Amino acid sequence: MRAVFIKGGSQYDATRLFIDELAAAFRRRGHQAAVVDGAVDKDLREVFAAAAAEGQADLVYTIGVLGDFRDERGRSVGQIFNAPHVVHFVDYPLSHQERLRDTVPETALLTVDPTHVDAVRSTFGNDHVAHLAFCPHAGVGEPVALDADPEAFAAQRPIPILFPASFYPLEAPMWAEEGPGIRRVFDSALDIALGAEFIPALDAVDQVLREMGEDPADPRYALLRRYSCMVHEHVRKVRRGLLLEAAGKAGLPVFCAGFGYDAWIEKYPSLRLAPAMSLTDVAEFMGRARVVLNANANFGRGSHERPLTAMLAGAAVASDHGAWWAEQFVEDEDMLLYRWRDLDAGVARLAALVNDPEAAWRMGRNAQAKAAASHRFDNRVDTVLTAAAAAQTRQLCDRLSRQPRITAVAH
Repeated sequence: MRAVFIKGGSQYDATRLFIDELAAAFRRRGHQAAVVDGAVDKDLREVFAAAAAEGQADLVYTIGVLGDFRDERGRSVGQIFNAPHVVHFVDYPLSHQERLRDTVPETALLTVDPTHVDAVRSTFGNDHVAHLAFCPHAGVGEPVALDADPEAFAAQRPIPILFPASFYPLEAPMWAEEGPGIRRVFDSALDIALGAEFIPALDAVDQVLREMGEDPADPRYALLRRYSCMVHEHVRKVRRGLLLEAAGKAGLPVFCAGFGYDAWIEKYPSLRLAPAMSLTDVAEFMGRARVVLNANANFGRGSHERPLTAMLAGAAVASDHGAWWAEQFVEDEDMLLYRWRDLDAGVARLAALVNDPEAAWRMGRNAQAKAAASHRFDNRVDTVLTAAAAAQTRQLCDRLSRQPRITAVAH
């Protein structure tokens, strides 16, 4: 089969690297894989037409983009390539609700958290797209050669703790200028979300509506519920800041690699700022870290590529507790899982881990074996193929349902 992978723009080049990795995994399966750059300074209609002319495609895959694309003839990406189109959202889909709203019905959607599947179904309906399913992230890069012993681990990894992510200065929430009724709903939903270890933002909004005696299924609240994404994004900002603040107050030696830190980081002498870098460089940097710290607040029941990439790089990983991590890995043997509702205890455990090279070395070895076996892009190929097949079946059924039926024949 022939698969076409289309790249979009990406901070840290993350999704562009995902495309390259998944295309390589398809090739290892014996499939043809063509990569098209959709972030070029050219007319995308011409770019796609040229790519489609290179040969019949059996599927098209993009990350978060182009589900709503139309050319001058009104054709979608799937129609241009005459193949099912799979769109993989690797962040919160409702944060891209206009793009999601205009996605063609024949598209297959994948998400990196099961609750994101629920959110799309609940706010856009079961039949909004042809197929909707969970497909977790995968780790980037090859498994590195492991350090021979704890002493080598400590000597070869001069970075005690690496936090490879952007920082978001806390500002007024996005709904601050709305009317009092909307502010009440979202303020209350934010309190619920921050008071729980994890609750999906949409569930928090629905809980508030019910407490107000309202039915979340009432069409009047359809748009408000989609804007639960504002609560989701604010929780992510708050919790990322709380984690770094707790680490700074505890004097943990954390190297922060990303955008947005500016003068904030100077408040905590133990925190160090590394330059923002591409995900390719981050993966290499992880190979020099003893512990990689992650905040998974926006994927509370799903995945994130950073811990999986760090595991392939042989580092010990510390992340907030989530259902998917707990299912895939053994706590304190494969990774450290801290809790938001007891963050100080989690930071103390993190401090103990970084000061215990043997424990970190052993944790990194355990995790790498599991990540290499089950969480590389090779392990995601079948989910993409299943999504494409489901979308193709939906297209066929829709075409057959539109064909006129002969109910009687006259002789």
